Amino acid sequence: MTVNRVGSRRPSQFLAPLRSRRCADLQFEINVSSRYRAGVASCRTWLIGGCVGLILGIAWNIWQGVVVYEESRIIEAELERVRQLDHALMAEASKEGIDLSSGALKRLSSEVDLANQLIGKRIFSWSTFLTELERTVPPRIALTSVRLDQPSKTVQLTGTAVSLEDVTAFTVGLQNHATFKDPVLAQHRVGAGGLVEFDVSVQYRQTGA
Repeated sequence: MTVNRVGSRRPSQFLAPLRSRRCADLQFEINVSSRYRAGVASCRTWLIGGCVGLILGIAWNIWQGVVVYEESRIIEAELERVRQLDHALMAEASKEGIDLSSGALKRLSSEVDLANQLIGKRIFSWSTFLTELERTVPPRIALTSVRLDQPSKTVQLTGTAVSLEDVTAFTVGLQNHATFKDPVLAQHRVGAGGLVEFDVSVQYRQTGA
């Protein structure tokens, strides 16, 4: 009797537990409960802070761009105003017969330098220079050449002396004189007749300069 009961069961009754087990294997669970996690909270705080900083940086860059743009507009307006004044000045100079071209301005600069040199030469007094130099020359020294470089105010003196002591006294006299300064004995040698030939350079202090 028992055997007949087992055999009389349908195949679907055997497959039902297998199907239910397979469906149970395919199911999965998701936990959507609100659970506090300290690590996630700190990460969220850092992300929010980063986003706020990024927004502030973008706003700062936009504001700086606006400021630079406004400054460039102001500079452009000033350049245009100066350009208009330049054109007006050129037109007024043309009416007066004055040439303000670049070539004329270059020639004007050279002419101004030449005028300054002429003024300097006119102011320079050779008589005063030679008088002051004569006061520094000892009795046993004879000057054979006096060369003055006016731009640098350097005087090159060439002469002869009876002895080297006279040359030393000459340089000391130049150093102690109010008109001259920084004498330098460039060279000295014994020439013909036993006289000492020398070259001395000294700076000249022009009176009133």
